[in-house]
Amino acid sequence: MPNASMPGFDDVLLRLQMLEMIVQGTSNMVVVTDEERRITWVNAAYTRTTGWSMEECLGRRPRELLHGPRTDVQTIAQVGTMLREPEAVRDIEILNYKRSGEPYWVLLNIEPILDSAGRVVSYVSIQTDITERKKRELHAADMQSRLELAQRLARLGRIEYDAESGVSRWTSEIFRLLAIERDDEPRGTQAFLSHVHPQDIDTIKRALEHSMHSGEELDVELRVIAANGAIRWARCRGVPHEGRNGVDWPLTLTVQDVTLYKSLIEQRRLRNEELNHQVRMRTRQLEEAYGSMEEFSYALSHDLRTPLRHIAGFAELLREEVSSGNGPGSLPYCDKIMRATLQMRGLIDGMMSFARLGRKGMAVEVVDMAALVDEVVATLSIDTGLKKMRWHIQPGLPAVQGDPVLLREVWVNLLENAVKYASLRDVIEIEIGWQAQPMGLEFHVRDNGVGFDPAQAGRLFGMFQRLHSDARFEGAGIGLALVRRIVEHHGGRIWAHAQPDQGSTFHVFLPSQLERDAREVTQGRPDRLHHLPG
Repeated sequence: MPNASMPGFDDVLLRLQMLEMIVQGTSNMVVVTDEERRITWVNAAYTRTTGWSMEECLGRRPRELLHGPRTDVQTIAQVGTMLREPEAVRDIEILNYKRSGEPYWVLLNIEPILDSAGRVVSYVSIQTDITERKKRELHAADMQSRLELAQRLARLGRIEYDAESGVSRWTSEIFRLLAIERDDEPRGTQAFLSHVHPQDIDTIKRALEHSMHSGEELDVELRVIAANGAIRWARCRGVPHEGRNGVDWPLTLTVQDVTLYKSLIEQRRLRNEELNHQVRMRTRQLEEAYGSMEEFSYALSHDLRTPLRHIAGFAELLREEVSSGNGPGSLPYCDKIMRATLQMRGLIDGMMSFARLGRKGMAVEVVDMAALVDEVVATLSIDTGLKKMRWHIQPGLPAVQGDPVLLREVWVNLLENAVKYASLRDVIEIEIGWQAQPMGLEFHVRDNGVGFDPAQAGRLFGMFQRLHSDARFEGAGIGLALVRRIVEHHGGRIWAHAQPDQGSTFHVFLPSQLERDAREVTQGRPDRLHHLPG
C-alpha cells in the first residue's frame, strides 16, 4: 500500500479525488460491490434515480433492492453466469424497480476487478437509464403490433424494400395469403409474382408497365395460387419511385386479400342473374297466358261457334220436317246434330285438358321410354283393327326423367297422329328412333303419311290449328298443342319436318337433367337448345 511518504502520493490522491468528482457528477449510475456482490459504494446518480441512499445500500446485493415482478429471470441468470466466469457484462438491457416501486430500464455494464493473482476482489457496475428510449421502442413496437393487427383484420400485407440493405421482405399477411410458413428470408415482388395465376400474368405485367411508364399508382386485382393449391384473389397497390435509371418498381407494394369481397360480388352477380331469370320466366309465363287467352278467345269465337251453328241449322230443319209430318226425313238431321254435338264435346274436352296442364305440377321420376312406347304401340295396333301396320322401333330406347303420365300423352298423340295421316296408305309404316345429344336425348317419330307443306310448319303446334281440311282426318287441332306444352314443361322442345305426300317426322328433345320446375329450363335458359335443328 502506498503511504503519504511515498513520492507522487499527492498526485495519486488528487487523481482519485478528480475521478470521484467525475463519477459523482455523471448521470450514469455507478455501483461498486465486493467479491460477494454486496454493495460497498454508490454514486449520487444512483441515489437520485433509485431513491436508495448510500447508507441503505451498504452490505446489500443489488438484486435485493432493484429487481421486481417483471424483471426478466432469464436476463438475471445470464448476468449471473457471466460474473461467475468471471466475464465482463456488456450492454445488457434489464428492467429494474426504484424504491418507490416505479419500474425503469437500464443498460447494464459490469466489469470484474481482479488482484494480481487473478481473483475477483470487486465489481464496478455502470448503469445507464434508458427508460425514455425503451418507452419509445415499446410504443413503436406496440404501434407496429396494432398496425399488423389492423392489416390482418383488413387482410392487408406489404412487400417492403430496404434501400440501405437492398433487401425486400414480406409481412406476415402475405405468408398467410399464400399459405407459406413465415420465415426471415428475403422475399420481394418477384417472389410474390411467381405465385400469380397463369391466366393473370399478362394482366400484372401490363399494369406494371403502364405504372412505370406513366408514373401512376399501380392498382390491380389478380388471382394467386397458394402453396396448398387454393386460388385466392389479391389486390396489389403501389406507387413507382424515381430510381437512378428512371421510374422503378414501387418500394412498398401492398397486397390485400380480397377473396371474400370477390366471393360476395360473385354471389351478388349470381343473385342478380337469378332475379333476372325469374323476371324473364314470369314475363314468359304472362306472355304464354296471354297467348292462351287469345287461343281460347279464338276458339270461343270461331271453333265452338261452328258446331253450334250446325246444331242450330239442323235443329231448324228438323223442326220443319217434324212439323210437316215427315218423320223418316228427320232422321238424317238428328244424326248430323249428334255429330256436331260430339265435335263440340271433343273441342271442350281438349280445351279443358290444355288449360289444366298449365296448372298441373309434374311428378318427376325415371321413365322407361321403351316400355312406355311398347304399351302405346300395342294399344294402337289393337285399335286400328285389320289395317296392315309395320312398326320400326330402334332398340334400346333410353330412360328419361319426367312425369310418366304426361310423357305417355306425348307418345299417344304423336303415334295416333302418325297412324291417322298414314291411314290412306296400303301399309302404314311408322319409325320410332332416338339419338344422344350433348345436353339430352332426341326422339323422333316418322310416318309415310300425307305430310304437310313446310311453309305451314309454324302453325303446326298452335291451338286448334289443322293443316289438313280433309274430312277423312278427324281432329280438333288440340293434340299437338298439348304435346308442345308437355314437352316444354319438361324443359324440352318439339319440331317437325315434312313434304307433301312424303310423310312427316316429328322430333322431341328432352334434357338429361330435369330441374324441379322444368318449365324454368325452357323459359329461362333457351340457349340449351340452340344446337338443335329446326
